[in-house]
Amino acid sequence: MISIVLSSYNGEKYISKQLTSLVNQTYKNIEIIVVDDCSSDTTLAIVKEFALKHEFITLYEGNKNLGYVKNFERGVRLAKGEYIAFCDQDDYWVPNKLELLIKAIGSYDVAYCDSQLVNNQLESMGKNMSTGHNFITSNNPLNFIIKNCVSGHAMIFKKDLLNEDFKFPKLIPHDWWVTFLASCSNGVIFVDEVLVKYRIHDTNQIGGDGHKKISKEAKNKQRKYRMKKFSEHLENLNHQKASIIHKLSNSYISNTIVNRFKRVFVFVSNVEEFFKISGRSNVKKYFYAFSMFFKIR
Repeated sequence: MISIVLSSYNGEKYISKQLTSLVNQTYKNIEIIVVDDCSSDTTLAIVKEFALKHEFITLYEGNKNLGYVKNFERGVRLAKGEYIAFCDQDDYWVPNKLELLIKAIGSYDVAYCDSQLVNNQLESMGKNMSTGHNFITSNNPLNFIIKNCVSGHAMIFKKDLLNEDFKFPKLIPHDWWVTFLASCSNGVIFVDEVLVKYRIHDTNQIGGDGHKKISKEAKNKQRKYRMKKFSEHLENLNHQKASIIHKLSNSYISNTIVNRFKRVFVFVSNVEEFFKISGRSNVKKYFYAFSMFFKIR
């Protein structure tokens, strides 16, 4: 069974269309878990109406606002399926999305697809999520150190990838963390199909005004935290790539001259693995690597 975990918050404008696309999936062995993060509009009423018609839809109302990452965490804990599919309230899934992903996942921990960027009316904006990037199949954690190409709305993953007492790290996007864990184990596989319509509108997190800009200091804090958590996880696994990320994480701690040289050396030595997702030319990859002397990214 696939547990679709939908995190909702004041989604009255789009959630009905999304729920309809979930109900119409060709893969039928599913449960839909809607975890609501204290909506104040008609979202709850809409979900309840769907739940009355479809017994595989369950609504869990929140008693305090958690934020979308912790809300997804709550939903995963409630899921009964062997597989988890994260779901945003404002997207639209192509009918055979789950069918194709479950066929592809095999021994991998994560399977993911491409997404089309659309406007409020689900009309194409002429770009996909993959535009300008390399969406990859990989079991190399170095490929996901600097950038992540696996969006939560586009993936399914094996629930046992997360242990029972898991918590999503507070400063790492939940989909990036799941992808990293998978890359350290059985890997991720890319299904080269557009199976999601991803809305760009005023309040969403990517591309819209809802994407909050953060300060340089906050970005650096996130990067240091991310590298530290990645390094700790690889060391706990005694992974063959652990020493590389350990050196990089240590170089992020402070911006001394010695650490700057160490950081550049690690980047230059592993440039192809670090930039596997990037659509940059080789010249730009090395320019980026050498720029690490002046800042962390």
